[in-house]
Order: sequence, then C-alpha cells, then structure tokens
Amino acid sequence: MTRSLYVHETIDVIGQGQYDYMEMVNREPAQHMPDMTSLQGTFYVLGFGGGRWPQVINIWDCGEDGWDGWGRNLDRLNLKRRKAFYGDWWDEAAQWRTGGFDRVCAGIPASPTTQQIKEQGIKGTLFVNEVISVTPGSQIEYLNLVANQRVPMMEDHAITATGIWEVINNNHEVIMIWATTVDAWVQFQKTRDTSHGLDDTGEADERLAQWETTAASFTVSGDTHIMTPLPGTVYGPDDWEEADLTSWLSDNAPEAYRSQRPTGNLTHDKSKGN
Repeated sequence: MTRSLYVHETIDVIGQGQYDYMEMVNREPAQHMPDMTSLQGTFYVLGFGGGRWPQVINIWDCGEDGWDGWGRNLDRLNLKRRKAFYGDWWDEAAQWRTGGFDRVCAGIPASPTTQQIKEQGIKGTLFVNEVISVTPGSQIEYLNLVANQRVPMMEDHAITATGIWEVINNNHEVIMIWATTVDAWVQFQKTRDTSHGLDDTGEADERLAQWETTAASFTVSGDTHIMTPLPGTVYGPDDWEEADLTSWLSDNAPEAYRSQRPTGNLTHDKSKGN
C-alpha cells in the first residue's frame, strides 16, 4: 500500500482575481509533465460563508507513488527551478496573488484517492474545507474515528468526504474536505440546530451531538471554510450556474439597478474566467 500525498495551498488573491487565477492554476505546466503533480481541485473561499477572502485553495495530488512523487516535485522546485521551465507562468501568476501557505498532507487508508473520486463519480457544487488542530500526536487516531463514525453520518446528509488527511509538516493539524451542495449544507445546519434543541426546522439526528462530544476530546481549535469549485476539475461541476442580477432585485429597486447588466462575478464570462 502506498500512502497518498497532497499539497494543500492557501493563496492570497489580489482584488477580484480569483476566477482568473483558478483558471490559470488549471493550466499549471506540471500537469503536462510525466510523474509530476496533478490538480485535484481549485476553489475560492466563498464570501458570506466564513473565512478570510479573497483567497483561493488549491489541492495537488503528488501521484500514485506517494512520497517518491512528492520528492520529484520538491526537486523540480528546489535548485532546478531557477534554470528550468515555466518562468512565464510564475510571472503571470504573480499578477493575481501575493503569497500563500502550504500544508503537506497524507491520507489515511479510508481517505479516497483522486482515482477513486473519479471512479465513484463524486461531485460537488459547494465544498467544505476543515483545518482542525487536535491534541499533538493524536492526528491518526482522530482521523480514524472520523472515517468510522463521522463519514457515514455525513453521507446520510448528502455530504461526502473527498479528503481525510494528516498534515505532515506539523504534529497537530488535520484537514477534511467534503463535497456537497448549498441546499444540503444549509439543511445540515438546520439539522444540527434541531439536534441541540435550538431550532425546529430540521430533523434531529442524535449522532451529531454524539460525534461532537467525541471530537471535543481531541480538538483544540480550527476553522471551517466554504469553497466554490472551479468547473471542470476532478470533482467540480461541468460549468458555472447561470445568474442574472435583475432576478435578485425587488420590484421597487431603483431603475438604475434594474436596467444595468450584471457584471463582475454575477455571471461567468468564459473568455475571461470570471
């Protein structure tokens, strides 16, 4: 068994460059080099969903040979980088980003590989990115509990795990990635509230409270981000959804708003990636 390795990048994006940058990430030259990284997914952190913005999160698969694949990619970005390939790509990328933070991640056996995600047809129009700190040294024990207890529960709520990973470059973080939809995630929040007696619009699931009690014995802190996937990636949708600004306006909105055409990220101009 070869352990699957990934690099999870959090990128600080300039202005409204998230769409252009994600499209550019999807053209990263290493994807056309044998035995180098492949892009599993690129996402932007959704405003209104919690988290710092504008940010893009990229997930790179290091290949079927695990640590050896990671090592090849490390090597191409080490002393070879200055003398070889894709300076133009780096220069273009610099116009959309100011920096970022990488986490080297390794899956537990129950975590699906990129190939398994493809074969199972796992797709999402909304993704949940959890970066959780646990008691140092308990990462694997915690993730095995996630696989055995939390994953089946979440699947019952139309939320599917695509990554259950130990962060290798520290001794306390784990990352969990989930594919879902806006409707399913909203309903899950209602269900959680109902399960705690805080709402009556969901259907109580006693497993939620049980899992939170179990998790609390491991977790120290962490953040959950909601992410929008780039269409056409491994588990992203086929295309952007159609939208029109006027469909969101009330009948008494000023004519100046009602008559203007949607701009920015309200529609998707395929020629510009936004």
